[in-house]
Amino acid sequence: MRRIVIVLTAVFLFSSGVQADTTEYLITGTKPGYIHILDMAQQKVVRSHAVPNAGRTVFSFTPSPDGKVVYVMTNRMKSIVGLDIDTGEQVFRADFVEGDIRRQGFFAFDVSRDGKELYVYQLSTQIMLSEYKQLPTRIAVYDTSSGLEAQPIRSFDVPRRIHMLMKSKNDKWLYALGFDIYKMNPENGEIVETLPLRNWTLENRSLPDVLDFWPLWDQTDIFSTPVYSVKTDKAVDDPAAYKTGLMTLDLDSGKYEINDFENTSVLIFSTVVSPAGKYAFGTYTQLSKIDLKTNTLAARVDQDHTYYAVNISGDGGQVYVGGAACDVATYDPENLKKIGQIFLPKGCGDQSTASLRMIQRETLK
Repeated sequence: MRRIVIVLTAVFLFSSGVQADTTEYLITGTKPGYIHILDMAQQKVVRSHAVPNAGRTVFSFTPSPDGKVVYVMTNRMKSIVGLDIDTGEQVFRADFVEGDIRRQGFFAFDVSRDGKELYVYQLSTQIMLSEYKQLPTRIAVYDTSSGLEAQPIRSFDVPRRIHMLMKSKNDKWLYALGFDIYKMNPENGEIVETLPLRNWTLENRSLPDVLDFWPLWDQTDIFSTPVYSVKTDKAVDDPAAYKTGLMTLDLDSGKYEINDFENTSVLIFSTVVSPAGKYAFGTYTQLSKIDLKTNTLAARVDQDHTYYAVNISGDGGQVYVGGAACDVATYDPENLKKIGQIFLPKGCGDQSTASLRMIQRETLK
């Protein structure tokens, strides 16, 4: 018995000793074609990688579930590149152009929850001798193990004007945000449910206006976005006629809501829901705090300059804003006081519309 106890104790100590420390990192991208990995606890950039053949552009990006690869839409949205986060090595590449067919992405892509497939929305045009022939819009599916000359393993036609793809938490469904939100079978593109947005049925309300291509659900599996609309039963000079709401889609339960929270007074480009689910935070020229229990504006502060994208730490203790310029700022979510600012490396053009993605993984050395 004594020998058994000694052996078990040794096994426990050994396993504890080799257990890797984990750290939370933020990923952003900048012109003319770089991906940056930021350690948010230390408030510094720990990796910067050049994207091969980037065409001076970095748009959407999505980390693999294990946080070891980041997939980047680049080359003027005509390619997706997979970079090893540790080394910067290109481990995946899909170039969309096929002979006389010019294929173009438009921000929207996502990786499956098991990390094995990429789903990419593509616009397709056949370049003919005297005309351009518009082909159906589609989602192309790639095997992430396909290397540097990846070709779709399947594809299916989808509605036009898709600008966000989101895989459900159980990996069973693919949500596509366009005029409405389409819940699809990712094997064949069958639309099994349409969640109304442009085709909502609110009385005395205009068509909604949504501009969002920032995937910011890493910490909660809840996608959120501002929604703007006009109450048509009020006078055009009445401030109460103009409403800002928040749309939320729970990628776990499928719950879908749109709730007004203020008369429109400022623009908000993107939002993120806190892990506790009590607040959402939105950014553009101001940082806004939205109470999700009462659907009211809780607080708002001016920022140093315009920021397009917002994300949040896994414990909800810090809010991050980036995009537009060459820095990422950190705010206290309680009082919206700025508590940190990381400037990106020399040579940064700007972040433009690049998103902010969060990963948790073993600490980078």
